[in-house]
Amino acid sequence: MDGGLEKSRRITLNDIARACGVSRATVSLVLRRSPLVHADTRRRVEAEMLRQGYVYNRAAANLRQRVSTTVALVINDLSNPFFAEFAAGVDEALGVKGYVTLLGSSNESPARQRQVLGSLIEHHPAGIILSPAENSDVADVELAIGRHAPLLVFNRKLTGTPAPGFEYDFLGLDNRAGARAATKRLLELGHRRIAFYGGHADSSSCRERRLGYQDALGEAGIPIDPRSMIETAPTRLEANAHADALFAIDAAPTAAVCYNDAVALGLMLGLTRLGRHPGVDFAVTGFDDIPEAALGVPPLTTLSADPRARGRQAAELLLQRAAAPSLLRRSVVVPVLLTERESTPHALRA
Repeated sequence: MDGGLEKSRRITLNDIARACGVSRATVSLVLRRSPLVHADTRRRVEAEMLRQGYVYNRAAANLRQRVSTTVALVINDLSNPFFAEFAAGVDEALGVKGYVTLLGSSNESPARQRQVLGSLIEHHPAGIILSPAENSDVADVELAIGRHAPLLVFNRKLTGTPAPGFEYDFLGLDNRAGARAATKRLLELGHRRIAFYGGHADSSSCRERRLGYQDALGEAGIPIDPRSMIETAPTRLEANAHADALFAIDAAPTAAVCYNDAVALGLMLGLTRLGRHPGVDFAVTGFDDIPEAALGVPPLTTLSADPRARGRQAAELLLQRAAAPSLLRRSVVVPVLLTERESTPHALRA
């Protein structure tokens, strides 16, 4: 009985130090990869750790030292290639600074987001980068993480008003100007019946992109038909499935400004399924410029947001906040640039 209890007991630094005939401080220096430890001593200590099955409790060490080498990253949709690229950029920038990424996904569920944030905050990360689920309320986020963890919100704005004392930074894209530029280009190509396709209207990013689309049509003196703004989930499958909605309108559009690249690529598949020819008799634009955009059939005209660079930028902003908590709250909006490819032909003459 006693032997079984002894085997299940957690191995400590003191156990390793006694077995090696060194001080506990020396073992701690080995764990921190200090150059002060002689190479032979390091090898002996590391071999003893392996023999005894020692597992370093980094969370406990962080609490003792009041430092953390982790950052929590919570993404709303990991199936979207944009966020995969964004997460890769975050991890690249954190790795350079010696941090490790703790990754979670909300799958567009505020309830799941609260659960993930609550779990990750138990690891005492140096900060949190959050790309919020749709309709995320600021009070829910505060309840999950408290007021002391540095927070950077990316892409979508939180709903509600922050309580006094709850501060966070924001990094976003110039959604309105981007969609306006895409719509203006389609107008220059002779298109007059242009739809806005995909996304959920109550999402802040979709709302801003719709406004940019409406801005451009208004400036051109073209009435805005609410039926030409078609909602779908912002995914390739949903965009494909609902492509026929474009042609249920009396005067069917000849072009579509899509909420994002996943929607645009899905719509092009749907158009082909319906006997249309994107890049020939129908023009499509996207938003994000994910790597697949250039490989679409045809290659996709889109607004380049450089998601990997945005990930690096988010990580850098968060680490600046963690190092200087008294910084004034920052809201950074990044311009997007139209990258024209073969999916946007001139309008065909009637």
